[in-house]
Amino acid sequence: MVKEILEIAGIKNKETRFIKPPEETYAVFHDSYVNRGADQKNLICEHDYTIELYSYYPDPQHERKIEDLLNERNIEFSKQERYWIESEQLYQVVYEFSAIMKF
Repeated sequence: MVKEILEIAGIKNKETRFIKPPEETYAVFHDSYVNRGADQKNLICEHDYTIELYSYYPDPQHERKIEDLLNERNIEFSKQERYWIESEQLYQVVYEFSAIMKF
């Protein structure tokens, strides 16, 4: 789901990390989840997603694309304030949201 959202937004992305980051805005995403259910069957998967958007300059256009796509899918999310990472010389914006999938 997250990979699809980032690809539709036109953002280069990888799960967990880039070994050599692109020279343009890019995203790294994380997916932690718990499977659960009843009667010894796991029928529900609860995902907690994090999208880390990195850019060399503030990039409100890509931020807006991510937010629009999450809103179109009725996904509640939180967005952290844009942060300058001095050691990497990059801006970072973090989005967090959860989703429940039924099998």
